Amino acid sequence: MRAAFFVANLALIFTFAACGSPGGGSSGSAGTSGGAGTSGGAGTSGSAGASGTSGAAGTTGTAGQGGTAGNAGIAGTTGGGGAGTTGAGGRGGTTGAGGASGTGGGAGGTFGISGPTRCDSSLPLCESFENGLDGNLWKTTKAGDATVTVDEVHAARGTKALHVKTVAGGGSNFAYIKETKTFPATNNVLYGRMFVWFEDALTTDGHYSLAEGAGTGTSAVIRFGGQFKAFGVGTDGGNSGDWTDSDRSKLVPTQTWICAEFQFDGPTNTFHVWWDDMERTALTSGPSKHSSFTMPTFNSLWFGWWMYNVAEPQEVWIDEIAVDYKPIGCAK
Repeated sequence: MRAAFFVANLALIFTFAACGSPGGGSSGSAGTSGGAGTSGGAGTSGSAGASGTSGAAGTTGTAGQGGTAGNAGIAGTTGGGGAGTTGAGGRGGTTGAGGASGTGGGAGGTFGISGPTRCDSSLPLCESFENGLDGNLWKTTKAGDATVTVDEVHAARGTKALHVKTVAGGGSNFAYIKETKTFPATNNVLYGRMFVWFEDALTTDGHYSLAEGAGTGTSAVIRFGGQFKAFGVGTDGGNSGDWTDSDRSKLVPTQTWICAEFQFDGPTNTFHVWWDDMERTALTSGPSKHSSFTMPTFNSLWFGWWMYNVAEPQEVWIDEIAVDYKPIGCAK
């Protein structure tokens, strides 16, 4: 009989535990807050037959850190609701906010490589090559077996880029596209920006050009290119003779996109060069280094490849060419 009395009392105790006190006894505690986007903790006993108290809302997920290629941060997970023991489950906490998008991307640093073209009408000239090579804008010049095409093998942005290829032998040492649309240049100051991909390593110390401006007032041609496997600036045909200044402290890499920008400043007859938006002060050149050097009044500019004194084959891709009369930068 004592055993039966004990069992009966134990059942009564569990009944009070499940029901709570009459007249709306105290509810079980709410589920604790979800961590940064984690599930809320389970609530303790709710009142009998009623829904358990809602779990606290999950807090906002922590913003995702910027991915190396501009990937979005990871979204916070949903906070879980506090579940009553006998009542219905509490409502889930609110969803944590998604992480903020990462900035920048890949090898391009903060200015971005890949994604859609960024060319628009705000620049005097911006060429993405997404519609091929515009014969109304560009005039093609090449030697021997050299080729100039637009393809999808490599592209800095969008899906297409200019592909210039020279081969050994056959007098194939240059191929380029020239434009005259952007002239006369305001105040005779010219900025050119391009993304360049060298497929093959520069194997000699040969002198080459990637862009060249010309005009009236002097026979000098004004070049951005390089020598000794590095970038450089120079001229030929003018009063200061044939020369190239090279920045040998940083050699040109292969199979990666480089953002290169140059300035031809006619009023001061000086050069400036930026690599991935960082100025290469070793290439600030002009009359202070080369007596009698003067720039023409520009009326044309070409982009491509010309290896002058060595028959060295090369493949380069050039994309997102931009021309302006003020600094451009790599982000446009």
